[in-house]
Amino acid sequence: MSHLLLAAFAVWLTKVIVEKTFSFRSATRKIRFMALPYAGVLWIHPFRSLALVSGRWFPILSQIGSYYSGFTPYVKHGSTAIGSVLLSGSMPTLWLADAEGIKTVAEETTVFQKDIEAYKTINIYGESLVGSEGAEWRRHRRVAKPAFNEACNAFVWMETVRIVNEWFAALDTVQAKQNNKPITLNALKDLVQVTLLVISSVGFGRRASWQQNASTAPPPGQLMAFGPAVFATVDHLFPKALTPKWLSALSERVYIPVIGRIVRDTNHAYEALKLHMLELVSLSRAWVVEGKVSNMDAGLLRNLVEANMATQEDEGAAPAPYKSLTDDELFSNTFLFLVAGHETSAHSLAFAVAYLALYPDVQQKIYDEAFMLWPDGAPKTASTSSYRESMPRLSYTLATFHETIRLFPPVVRISKIIHADTTIKAHRFTTTSNGDIGSVQDISVPVKTGSMVLIDIRGLHMNPMYWGPDAESFKPERFIDTESYKWPRDAFLAFSAGPRGCIGQRFAVTESVCVLASLVRTYEISVPERLRAKPFEEQKRSLLSWVPGVTMTPTNCVVGLKRRS
Repeated sequence: MSHLLLAAFAVWLTKVIVEKTFSFRSATRKIRFMALPYAGVLWIHPFRSLALVSGRWFPILSQIGSYYSGFTPYVKHGSTAIGSVLLSGSMPTLWLADAEGIKTVAEETTVFQKDIEAYKTINIYGESLVGSEGAEWRRHRRVAKPAFNEACNAFVWMETVRIVNEWFAALDTVQAKQNNKPITLNALKDLVQVTLLVISSVGFGRRASWQQNASTAPPPGQLMAFGPAVFATVDHLFPKALTPKWLSALSERVYIPVIGRIVRDTNHAYEALKLHMLELVSLSRAWVVEGKVSNMDAGLLRNLVEANMATQEDEGAAPAPYKSLTDDELFSNTFLFLVAGHETSAHSLAFAVAYLALYPDVQQKIYDEAFMLWPDGAPKTASTSSYRESMPRLSYTLATFHETIRLFPPVVRISKIIHADTTIKAHRFTTTSNGDIGSVQDISVPVKTGSMVLIDIRGLHMNPMYWGPDAESFKPERFIDTESYKWPRDAFLAFSAGPRGCIGQRFAVTESVCVLASLVRTYEISVPERLRAKPFEEQKRSLLSWVPGVTMTPTNCVVGLKRRS
C-alpha cells in the first residue's frame, strides 16, 4: 500500500511540475509576443504585503522588482516597458515607466482594472474607497468626494496654522531649556502628530490641542489614547494583514509563544481605534438627528455618517443604495482616511525637511518667499481669505514639496490587471557614453487579457526623458513653469492619475505647503551635529534613508533646529 501511495504521489507531483512548466513557458511566450526585453522571474508578487515586508532586502538592487532600483532596469534594457513573469500563477507582467503608456492604463479603467486582491488587507473593518472597484468604488467615492472642496482646503489651512503654532511653542520650550542653543528634531516623530491633528480635526471633528494629543493616558471608556491607538494600528498593519482569522481567534484562547503576543497586541490596537471611531460616529449621528449638520466643520465624517444613515432619499421613496454605506464600510473608510490622511503627508514632509537641511540654498528661497508674504513672522491665526491670499504666493514652497514627492512618492508602484487584449504605447531608447538619453523610438506593446501591468511610479519619476539627465537630483525649479518650459504633468504620479487619482491631493498640498513655509519662516533647519563633518553624499544617505512600507518610510530624519532671530 505504501508503494502505491508513493507512486501516486510521484505521478501527481510530475503532473504538477509539467503543468507549471508549460504554464511558465506560455507566460514567457506572451512576453516575447509583446516584443519586450525580458527582465527575469518575479519570485514573489510585487504588489502584495509580503513584497513590502521583504522589500528592504529582496529582491536585490540588480533584480527586477527591487524597490530601490528607480529607472536603472529600464536603462539596462533600453526601454520604458520591460517584461517579467510572476512565478506564482505564471502571470506575464509588464513594468511601465512611460508617461504616455501610464496615462492610457490610468484612464482606461474598463480594460486596466485595479488589482483588488492586493487591497483586501486594508479593508480592516469592511470595504472602503481604496479597497473596492467598479460600481462599489464609485459608490464610496460619491460619498467622500464632495467633502474635499475649497471650503475644506481653507479649513485645512486654518487648522494647520493653529497646530504648527502649538508645535512651535513646544519646540521653543525645549530650546529655552537648552539656553537657546539649536535643538535636535526627530522630524518624523513630530510631523505624524501634526498631520494626525489636522486630519482628525478637519475630517472628523476631533479638535484637540498639541498638549492634549501628547497625553498617553486612555480617556474614560477607551482602551488607549487616540494618538497611540492610531499609531499602533499603523505599526501592526502587516501583522493584521498577514494573520489568518483562525490564528487570530486561536491566539485569544490559547497561549502561542511570540506570535500570540503580536496577534493580541494587534487585535487590541484595532479594537482601541474602533472605540474612538465609534465615539466620533455616535456624536456625528446625534448632530444629524438633531438637524445641526450645517454647524459641523468635519465634512468628511458628516458625509460618511449621512450615507450610513440614508437608506432612502425621503420617507416613502425608493431605496438609494448609490449613496449608502454599511456600518462596516463606515468604519473602514474612517480608518482609511485617518491613516492615509496623516501617514503619507507626514512621511513626505519628513523627507522635505531632510532636503531643506541638506540644501540651505533651497531653504533660503523658501524663507525669502515666506518673508515676503509674512514680514512680521509666520501667522498665529488664519482665515478663509488668508488661505486664498497665501497659497498662490508660495509657489517655490509648493515646487519644493512637489520635487520631494517626485523623488520620494508615497506609493512606489501600482498594479493593474488587464481585462481585454489591447496595446500600450512606450519607448525604446539608447544611452550615450555619459549616460544621457540618445535616440528615442515610439513602440506599441500588445498585451493579453490576464496579464498584469505595474505602473512604476518611482521609475517614471526618475525617467530622464521627462525630467532631464539630472533626474535623480533634487531641484525644485523643475516644478516652476516659465515661458519656455512647462513641467511634465503626465510624468508626475505622486497622487496617482486618472479617475482613481487621490481625492485628498489638494488637502495634502495645502497642509504641507503651510507646514513647510511656517517652519522655515520661524526656524533655521540644519544637518545634525553628528553628520556635519561627513561628506555630503554620506549626509544624504543618512538623512534620506528609507524602507518600503505602505508608503515610503523615512528611517533617520533627524535635523538641527534653531529659531530665527
